[in-house]
Amino acid sequence: MANKYPYSFSPLNIGKVQIRNRYALAPMGTGSMGGSRGEYTDNTIEYYLERARGGFGLIVLGSIIVDMEAQKPDLINGPIPPSYAPVVWRESACRLAERIHAYGTKVFMQIGFGHGRQKPGQKAPSPIPRYADPDEICEQISVEEIRTKIRYMVKTAKMAKDAGFDGVEVHAMHWGYLLDQFAMALCNFREDEYGGSLENRLRVHKEIVEGIKTECGQDFPVAIRMGMKSYIKGFHKPSLFGDEEAGRTIEEACQIAALLESYGYDMLDCNSGIYDSFYYAVAPAYMEKGYNIKLAREIKKHVSIPVFVAGKMNDPDMCEEAIRNGDIDGVALGRAGLADGAYPQKLMRGRPDMIHPCIACGNCMASSFSKVSATCAVNPIGMRPGQYPLTRAVQPKKVLVVGGGVGGMETARIAAMRGHQVTLAEQSERLGGRLFDAGRHAFKQDIRALADWYTRELRDVGVSVTLGRAMTTEDIQASGADVVVLSVGADAVMPRSIPGIDRPKAVSCTDVLEGKRIVGKKVAIIGAGLVGAEMAYDMAKEEGKDVVLVDGLDDILSNDPDGVPFQTRWMLNELLDLHGVQKYMGHMLDSITDEGCVLKSKTGELIPIEADDVIIAIGFRARKSMYESLYGADMEVYEIVAGNGIGSIASQVNTAYEIARNL
Repeated sequence: MANKYPYSFSPLNIGKVQIRNRYALAPMGTGSMGGSRGEYTDNTIEYYLERARGGFGLIVLGSIIVDMEAQKPDLINGPIPPSYAPVVWRESACRLAERIHAYGTKVFMQIGFGHGRQKPGQKAPSPIPRYADPDEICEQISVEEIRTKIRYMVKTAKMAKDAGFDGVEVHAMHWGYLLDQFAMALCNFREDEYGGSLENRLRVHKEIVEGIKTECGQDFPVAIRMGMKSYIKGFHKPSLFGDEEAGRTIEEACQIAALLESYGYDMLDCNSGIYDSFYYAVAPAYMEKGYNIKLAREIKKHVSIPVFVAGKMNDPDMCEEAIRNGDIDGVALGRAGLADGAYPQKLMRGRPDMIHPCIACGNCMASSFSKVSATCAVNPIGMRPGQYPLTRAVQPKKVLVVGGGVGGMETARIAAMRGHQVTLAEQSERLGGRLFDAGRHAFKQDIRALADWYTRELRDVGVSVTLGRAMTTEDIQASGADVVVLSVGADAVMPRSIPGIDRPKAVSCTDVLEGKRIVGKKVAIIGAGLVGAEMAYDMAKEEGKDVVLVDGLDDILSNDPDGVPFQTRWMLNELLDLHGVQKYMGHMLDSITDEGCVLKSKTGELIPIEADDVIIAIGFRARKSMYESLYGADMEVYEIVAGNGIGSIASQVNTAYEIARNL
């Protein structure tokens, strides 16, 4: 069989080290997965091994803070530097490197210079506003502290080499971290040798790689993660289209790239955006796939070393074309590699349809900021393979799943994979439930892909699917099932207490999404959660409608039960403004009238809104299941309660996995 992706699966040299294909696992925030003394835990090792088995040519480990003096680590909340307990760290690192190498995969350790203004209490190149608190001005880091940090970078790189790692990646001249701040004139206005000209602002970067090469040898590869463009108009001022750039321009990035190569760096691992423009750093669904390729194309004109690119690169055909055209040399997959650790392996098998789709929801990033490690909305194991392994059932059971939404499909899939005999009954004529509603918008193509993926997966693992049948209590009791799992979904809330709710102008969001109701030119959408806000954006942008968006809370996306990443809220707010959506935040729906609707402000002011249709998108209510009616039935009964419909993919997937893995 011909290889569909010959360029993507051709070897590539990074310095003197050859990787077998062009897919790298991008570094993600896995540092908190380390042990109490900074070692790689068994769980961490299993996570990376799953990606090595999955066919990645290169794995770049999540960033490790190296400094023990100038930037003292938080030994309670980690990550803990390797130099804290070097013997313990070395033992685990040697084991990790050896096991990854068993699969022909190369591994680089990412070493971090520091966060600067991005983190509380850390020093910056110059006195500049703290990211989290603009009123706080960062203390300037001293020359002595800079040199201390460089010394620890070199020391840690040598530890990585001695442990068997194939190279290191310097973190990070991206996302606005400390090395990014040194390189950026906006953040660095020092008057010593580390400030002023571009070459002086890059002196730290030069001294790091020169030190590593001296200590580890010229053949030891050193990559650097580099932001190609900042997309900011100033501190705390993102630039949706990159206009009025106050940070790094692509023109300057090309100069920087050439200088980095001349200093001795062997690879550029490129993305864009900083914390102040985080929707470029970790792109929501609204960002086009491969949005960084056009920037990388310019970088490639100025360097001969490999250029890898991250940022919604989960389209293998797009990546193959970019590599073939010479726009990039390789692909760095972060979120997509978390969603499916076997992403490259499935491409090599000629089965891209088997890849577990990443839906660009940002759940991983939101959880990495607030929890122990990143979790994935679609992959319940995520970064916890050692904690939540999937094993074969000791005693196979007959399992009946009622409901073919995401919760029911995940339950059926996992139960069948464990060896149970599984039947799934869905009352409609298709699987997917609210995934189809969520995937109606053009920018939600990955949601539609997820629904299609589940359909194929259920077939491949042998789940017997019955469509168009509404199960009754009697049907369930007569099924002969040992276990029944109820996942009957949710319906849009249409509060009967609202005056005028029975008027023809009032319509539920699901009726619109399902195509049961065509709305007019002027639309009022009540509810600015994920469903309502995305509907407003789509109608304004794609259909040219005049849209009013209303919510009782003070900002959009404030009522999602699973939490919406802040970069999603940022970007969607800007897109709504761009396309003329009129927002009434902090307003309630008072009534629906023949002319449209009436809103009530927090002060009690009544505001009439003219609208052809009033769409109600204030949330979802779980359908009444048969859970209580099955009391006394001779079977195990479990229930997956739907949350806020479309916004509850993560919670339903994780609940389904927990139930199914313990049947």
